Amino acid sequence: MLDCRLVTTRDRDLAAHRPRALVIGGSVGGLFAASLLRASGWDATVFERTSDDLAGRGAGLGISQELLDVMQRIGAPIDPTAGVPLQSYVWLDGDGTVRHEQPRPMIASAWPRVYRPLRAAFPDEHYRTGWTLDRVEQDERSVTAVFRDGTRIEGDLLVASDGNLSTVRRQFMPDVEPRYAGYVAWRGVVEERDMPEAVYETVAGHIVFSFHEREMMLTMLVPGAGDDVRAGRRRIYFIWYRPTESEAALADLFTDASGRHHGFAIPPPLIRPEFVREIKALAGEIFAPEVAAVVRAAPQPLLQAISDLESPRLVFGRVALMGDAAFIARPHVAGGITKAALDADCLASALSGGADDIAGALAAYEGKRRDFGAKIVAHSRLLGSYVEQAPGTNGAVRYREPAWIMREYGAPHLLHDPDPAGFVAPVRSA
Repeated sequence: MLDCRLVTTRDRDLAAHRPRALVIGGSVGGLFAASLLRASGWDATVFERTSDDLAGRGAGLGISQELLDVMQRIGAPIDPTAGVPLQSYVWLDGDGTVRHEQPRPMIASAWPRVYRPLRAAFPDEHYRTGWTLDRVEQDERSVTAVFRDGTRIEGDLLVASDGNLSTVRRQFMPDVEPRYAGYVAWRGVVEERDMPEAVYETVAGHIVFSFHEREMMLTMLVPGAGDDVRAGRRRIYFIWYRPTESEAALADLFTDASGRHHGFAIPPPLIRPEFVREIKALAGEIFAPEVAAVVRAAPQPLLQAISDLESPRLVFGRVALMGDAAFIARPHVAGGITKAALDADCLASALSGGADDIAGALAAYEGKRRDFGAKIVAHSRLLGSYVEQAPGTNGAVRYREPAWIMREYGAPHLLHDPDPAGFVAPVRSA
């Protein structure tokens, strides 16, 4: 069985030929892959489509020990205390009663806390911005990235870390696209200092879960502006999952006041005010007063259609998919960055022998990560079944109980042990 720990080869003969890897996508997944490949003897260059500072793109995230370990090996360590410490998950009923508590120590941090040290540790001369991939060409000896301006760059390997709308995946599997899950997520943040003390006391140290019929919300403290984690400077964040099954209702949500439809990604200021008023009013009817107050105070909620994706293949000759280009798990597993780090670590380990047997190395990588990706997507679907599945039907899922969802939220048995002995994905029951 493939050991996905990184095998460092820094002491290899520097005068020897270093095989070349072309990494498409310069976000955290691409930086993980390129950094770990360089550490294992490859000459890896990142090609990022945009010229923007990607540090401003991310949202909140949880810091796992697995993530810290990979970043330490890369030479981009982050302070595990650079976040908001949380001790448990708490289920708060509509009247404010604590129905269940699940111990779960973790650190709530911010996406830039991972991206910035990764980018700083990666050599500038091997990170290229403003490069938009058009297509991939390959033969038995090499792979070529063809960019929109006509530039052709050849390498021994191409790593596709270009996200959920991956150009590379669409070339090799045009029919494999993200699948809408039947529900949306409303997100919002408020400044900690602007909320009553009762709200802070409710969320401090916890992720607060709120459940209603097919409605699920999480509320927590996260770093504030500039990733500030000092008391009084943090923010309170919520994410509220709501069913929206009909195509007409979904299209209406993502249509602005002028009648323009924005697909599944509407700019927040263009969300129609009546939808914002609706969720703020409903929060007060179905959730505890302390968490409803967070929703009502959020100045500009964001809207996201929840989707997932499972690729049947990860390898195409000298091309390997990783991260969201390969699998998209619903947000309930709370481990997208950790998964990207583990994907990249496994890929670099498999390829640590160089370019002598790329086919064998990529086959080993695909066997390991294809299985893991399928498990984590399946688990995210089960966690979302509370919202997705109509209650009281013959197809009800026995994993819809809130206490089970809280115990399994974040996929601890997968992200903390990517190959758990004897793990069998839970199955639906009649």
